[in-house]
Amino acid sequence: MNQYFFICLILVVFWCNRLNAQTSDYIEGKVINGYTSEPIPFACILLIKNKLGIYANAEGDFRISQKTQLRSDSLLLTCIGYKSLSISLASLNVNEVNIIPLIPLAHIFDDVTVVAHSKILGSTTIISRAIKNIRKNFPETSYSYISYYRDYQKSEKEYFNLNEAIVQTLDNGFKTSSKANMYRLLDYKKNTNLTRLNISPYYDTIGQFNKTIPKARLGDQYGNELFVLMVHDAIRNYNARSFSFINIFSKDFLDNHDFSKPELTFSNDVKLYKIQFTAKHFILGDSLSANGTIFIQPSDYSIHKLEYACQYLKPPKVKKDIFHITIEYGYESAINKIMHLKYISFNNSFSITDQDDTTYFRIKDSKWNSQSVSSVIILTFNKLIDSKTALNKDNYTILTGNKKAEIKNIVVNRAMLFITLKGSNLKLSSASITLKNLKDINGNILNKKKEIEFNQFRELFVQEYNRKLAFRDSCFMEQLPIEDNCISHESVPGKYWMNTPKYFTIK
Repeated sequence: MNQYFFICLILVVFWCNRLNAQTSDYIEGKVINGYTSEPIPFACILLIKNKLGIYANAEGDFRISQKTQLRSDSLLLTCIGYKSLSISLASLNVNEVNIIPLIPLAHIFDDVTVVAHSKILGSTTIISRAIKNIRKNFPETSYSYISYYRDYQKSEKEYFNLNEAIVQTLDNGFKTSSKANMYRLLDYKKNTNLTRLNISPYYDTIGQFNKTIPKARLGDQYGNELFVLMVHDAIRNYNARSFSFINIFSKDFLDNHDFSKPELTFSNDVKLYKIQFTAKHFILGDSLSANGTIFIQPSDYSIHKLEYACQYLKPPKVKKDIFHITIEYGYESAINKIMHLKYISFNNSFSITDQDDTTYFRIKDSKWNSQSVSSVIILTFNKLIDSKTALNKDNYTILTGNKKAEIKNIVVNRAMLFITLKGSNLKLSSASITLKNLKDINGNILNKKKEIEFNQFRELFVQEYNRKLAFRDSCFMEQLPIEDNCISHESVPGKYWMNTPKYFTIK
C-alpha cells in the first residue's frame, strides 16, 4: 500500500511539473562570462527565425516569451568582446533560470594601429572619420522600430517603481533632428510585483521638488520619461547637445577628451577598435571625473558602441557616480550595412529627503529670559552642539520688533545654547530668531533630514526593425508622462512582450 502510494505521488509530482512547464509564460536566462562567471550586461539574444531581438539587462538577466510562433526558434547570443553562441529554444529549461556562458575573445593586442594609404592612424583620426561618416553609416531615410521600454529606481539591491512599455518609434532619419521623431505607445503597465514608493518623477532644478542629482542637473522633463531618454543618444543627436561632457558630439567630443591607443576586439565576426577616453581637466575642474569607451569599425568607421560615466569626487578622493550611459548600434543585416539602434541605457544617482527621519538635528525647546540688565535666549537641542559653528555670531539673525538685536555673548553647554543680547528691556513679545549653518558634533546640519540615495534607470531595447503594423485605432505620444498617453491597438496583436527580468518579479 505504501509502495503504491509512493508511486502515485511520483506520478502526481511528474504531471504537476509537466503542467507547470506547459503553462509557464516565459523561459528565463542569465548570460555570464564563461571564465569569471560574472554577469554580462546587455548581451543581445536574437530569435533567428522570427528576427526578433531582446537584450539582457545590466545583471545579464533576460526572459523569452513562450508564444506558439517562437517555440521552434533558435537563439543567437552575441556581445562585443565575446564569442557568439547559438542554441535552440527547446533546449532551455522552463522550470529554472538557464545559465548561459559566453567565452571572451582573446583578440586583444597591446599595440594596435590602423594603416590606410600608408599612413598610421591614431585614435583621434579614427574618431574624427567616424563622426564625419555618421550620415553615411546611419539611416538618412525614414525607418521604424519596436522597442521594450522600462524605467525604475534602485536603492542598494532593492528595486522600486518599475514601469514598462512597448513603443513604436517612427524616425525620419539622421538628416533630421530626433525631436521630429514620432512615437506610438503599444502597451504600458505599472509592475505591481515591486514596491511602489511615492517619489517625485521630476528633478529639483528650481527648488520645487525633492529629487536632486549631486553636483549635476537634469534638464526639464518635458513631461515624458521616454523623450528624456532619447535625448541622451549622443550618436543619433550628433549635431545637438546631448549630455555633459560630450555636449555636441560632432563638435565637442574630440576637444573635450584625451584618448588611449586603439585596441582590437570583435562583435561576432565584426572587427572593432576599442578606444578609451577621459574628459580633460579644464572642463571638469577638481570635483568631477568622466570617462568612457567608444567602439568603431575601422573599415567603414561606423560607431557600434559608446559608454560614458561621470562621477564627482568626495574626500578623500572617493568617486561617487552621477550618471552612466551605454548606447549600442549594429548593422541592420549582414547585407545591409546601415547601422541601427540596439539599445540605450541611462542611469543616474539622485537623492531625496527622508520625510520619516526623526533623528535629524533640531531644536527641542526655546526660552527667552528678559532681565533688567540683559536678555538671554536659551535653546535646547536634541544632540550635542558643534561649538565652532555655534559660536559664530554671523549664523544668527535676531529681531526684536523691527529692530535687529546685537549679540553680546554665546555660551555652549553640551546640547544647550545661551545667547546673551546687548541692551535691556528688549521687546521680546515680537522677537524672532533665525539660525543657519549650525551643526551638531557629527556634522549634521540643523533641521536637515537625512538623504536617501537612489539610482534612476531608463532603458530602451529594440526588438524589431521596419515592420509595418496595421492599427484598428492609432495615436501618437504627446509631451505627457507615459502613463497619461493613449495606447495604439494593432489590428492583429503583435509578438512583442515586456522582457521583465526575473529579479523584478520577486516582491
